[in-house]
Amino acid sequence: MTLRIACKVFVLSTALLSLPAQAQKKPAAAIGLSGCGDPAAKFEVKPSKGPNTAQPDAGKALVFFIEEDVNTQFFTHTTRAGIDGKWMGATHGSSYFYFPVDPGVHHLCATTQIGGTTEDVLTAVAHFKAEAGGVYYFEMKNISMKDASLIYSNDATLFPLDSDEGKYLTSRFPLVASHQKQ
Repeated sequence: MTLRIACKVFVLSTALLSLPAQAQKKPAAAIGLSGCGDPAAKFEVKPSKGPNTAQPDAGKALVFFIEEDVNTQFFTHTTRAGIDGKWMGATHGSSYFYFPVDPGVHHLCATTQIGGTTEDVLTAVAHFKAEAGGVYYFEMKNISMKDASLIYSNDATLFPLDSDEGKYLTSRFPLVASHQKQ
């Protein structure tokens, strides 16, 4: 083997061996959170007078994002919902909103902010495949509890709902509209 070929093999093998180390240097937000938007974004959330039911536009699917706060006696959460790296809106307390999506695989993200900060205290993610004409329901359940030693714990889950449960929850909770603060 010539020196030139040996050098090329050495450089190539060094580069290939360093790939796992480079992958570990990704920021935490890039690992598994492809649905989330700008972490500094804040939303103002208000009740909406829109219809409680909706149908997807032709060639689109519709996603209902439902937040349910459980045992939140002292504060109410504002939760942002994003898809494919863009925030779609937010809820405040037990409420919901919906938005259209194109058919295909999508990554959903929900982050709950507590106390008006931009720190994501609770984050949950999911992915799904949307089909044209499909209606999808996802619930972010925020649970705040206080144990006997007065220690607070928070937990959040994001999971798909079947259409019956989704319709039931949207009939119980208010529809909200949100806009991103500048």
